[in-house]
Amino acid sequence: MNGEVLCGTIKAQFPIPKNETLWENTAYEWVQSITKPRVTGKWIYIMLGHKTIRDNEHAKEIINDIERLRGHITRLDFAVDYLGSFPFTAYYKRMDTGKRPVPSILKSPKGTTIYVGSRESSRMLRIYDKQAEVLSRTRVDIGFALTRVELEVKSTMVGRYRNLFMSDRLDIILNDIQHVYKLELFCTTHEISKPIDIQDKSSDIFAFVQRYRNIISAAYSIDRPLFLDIIKDK
Repeated sequence: MNGEVLCGTIKAQFPIPKNETLWENTAYEWVQSITKPRVTGKWIYIMLGHKTIRDNEHAKEIINDIERLRGHITRLDFAVDYLGSFPFTAYYKRMDTGKRPVPSILKSPKGTTIYVGSRESSRMLRIYDKQAEVLSRTRVDIGFALTRVELEVKSTMVGRYRNLFMSDRLDIILNDIQHVYKLELFCTTHEISKPIDIQDKSSDIFAFVQRYRNIISAAYSIDRPLFLDIIKDK
């Protein structure tokens, strides 16, 4: 299933050795070439998102560069998009059992978002209405229901997911997302799409392609022989 899971965020920090100025630091020179860092007396902090990370191969290059420059990765986010709307209320009730991970639900003009876990935990899931979020941010209606699922890993979980990602075991990451957060039923009834980020109206062609895929998929799932007969008649 490689290709459905995308590394969307990389957060890292670099030490500034004693008796070394910031401008003598090799890591700082590299960081400055890709983003604006946050600097304290002893550390350089960076957080890279979709505007910097082009694709998974580029994310691997960034991770290798961070580690080569003695950096420490503190957070990784992985995203999966599903074509279709999400049963937010039903899922929230299913997860709200009083056991960990604890869910919360937020409704806003940007759409509905469910958080499973907490900011302080080493692993947290976000599920949100991507169609509504894009409409709120860009005033572009992509024309089809799209749900984004994002897994955020920190602390003790970073090493495991870093190794899975770097060794192309995206199938295991996807399996974790589905099973740990009880998304199996939802995942089996929705088509997986490569994560996207629509910036402007030039992406309308993407909406057209996805709508076409939905029409074909629905037709096949209803009655494949009938669908072929309809095409033949036309």
